[in-house]
Amino acid sequence: MKNGTFLGILVILCAVWCAGCTDYGGPAEPAPTTGPVGYTDITAQEANAMVYRAPTLVVDVSPIWGRGHLPGAVNMPLATLDDEIQYLSRDREYLIYCHTDAASIEGAQTFAENGFSPVYRLEGNYRAWTDAGYPVEMPDYTNVSAEALNTAMTELPYLVVVDVSTVYLEGHIPGAKNIQLQNLDETLPTLDKAGEYAIYCHTDAVSVQGAEMFVDAGFNPVWRLDGNYQAWVDAGYPVEVGLDVTS
Repeated sequence: MKNGTFLGILVILCAVWCAGCTDYGGPAEPAPTTGPVGYTDITAQEANAMVYRAPTLVVDVSPIWGRGHLPGAVNMPLATLDDEIQYLSRDREYLIYCHTDAASIEGAQTFAENGFSPVYRLEGNYRAWTDAGYPVEMPDYTNVSAEALNTAMTELPYLVVVDVSTVYLEGHIPGAKNIQLQNLDETLPTLDKAGEYAIYCHTDAVSVQGAEMFVDAGFNPVWRLDGNYQAWVDAGYPVEVGLDVTS
């Protein structure tokens, strides 16, 4: 065999052998490492800059929201998250946290898989927030004056005013939704927790109970009109009767 022919065959054999090593003989190249799909982990310091930003909705997916939570956080426990998430607005950014990585990761992934964006997860969860010395809230509602509510209605894009009375058609605050107290239990799970809710009625007993039911269901913030419907009328603000606006 001529040397040239031999060398040609050797080159071919080496090429085949090398191809075999690439496909089978050696370990495969590791796949590139990527971060979590659909959401971004952020520090407590970064979260602190977000929680007071209007487009941000902070979501606590734990069952112990009532023992303390990030300022402004709503409660959507993992057990009910799949049901509640379908009623959320998609024009917000969402910051998810819990008390364990497993729960907060599941919560953030649920948001991302349902098409929400952007979605953030608090790295280190509730403990990272408290270790950083940031304040926490306990669930409660806030009494507001008719003047404050009137201002809020013009300045807060996510505000929903709720009349829990049975005499809504006889007169109500313009734009208010009517959800009678006896219907709140079945209606609350279908409301958008990305909203801010102001509750009123015609008596303190009913409006207080309504506001407390919103708080107990994990809504935040919740306001109650101090003095109820009469305070609004006494302040000279317009009302609606049926579907007609009157002054």
